[in-house]
Amino acid sequence: MRKIAVILILGTLLGGCSISKKLDNTKSEYLTKQLTGNILEDVKGENITNLSFYIEKAEIEVVTEKGTEKYTGNIKFEKPDKYLISLKSRSGIEGARIYISNDSILVNDRINRKLYYANSFYLNKKYGFNLSCLPLIFGDIVLEKGYEENRKKCLENRFKIDCLVKGISLNYEIDCKKRKISSVNDINNYVQQNVRFKYEGFLSIADILIPKIIEFDVNQYNTHMRIKIKKVVCPWSGSIKFIPGRGYELIELV
Repeated sequence: MRKIAVILILGTLLGGCSISKKLDNTKSEYLTKQLTGNILEDVKGENITNLSFYIEKAEIEVVTEKGTEKYTGNIKFEKPDKYLISLKSRSGIEGARIYISNDSILVNDRINRKLYYANSFYLNKKYGFNLSCLPLIFGDIVLEKGYEENRKKCLENRFKIDCLVKGISLNYEIDCKKRKISSVNDINNYVQQNVRFKYEGFLSIADILIPKIIEFDVNQYNTHMRIKIKKVVCPWSGSIKFIPGRGYELIELV
């Protein structure tokens, strides 16, 4: 169960004129768009979740006290709030398929033939991580509607802000040249750092910068994760469908 919960926090995560790009040999780029003069507006304009997208391949490494496990996976995002994540072993066997929307979480555990389910408040109630913060996984900034911060200036190419998103305190550090967040901390109960994201190797796709490597620490479980994005389709014109496993045992996440 702990592994499933951590994966849900992580992911809790095919057309047309889309751009499909392998990221291995793409050079890092800085933002080339015309800037608005408002740092936060420029950063929000670089969010990949402004569009639907399909991460066709990602390498995922999970390090815990028990050792290191490696997976491959793909992630589909259908704007505005649907995610479908498939996790496979290194040998290519699919172990889990995870569906997340604004009102439900469903997990097909294909190995044990179990179907886990919960409402959208499960992660927040159990782990203090709100579904509205999932775009952080992809290097996007998440702010409350109408939030503005114009008092601070860039200092040595860094811009730092503190804000609340659905009651969760987030500390952002922004790269002023890239107009992307370089790290973010989730402060649990306004005292203890619970989750930390760090982003590296920014690359351009569909005129948007995305991180190639995402580092993710969950202090509650002494867990470190590393995601390396290998191939992305963006924008993506497909739609997400989740098919529950037939005959699977139903288990509610509480």
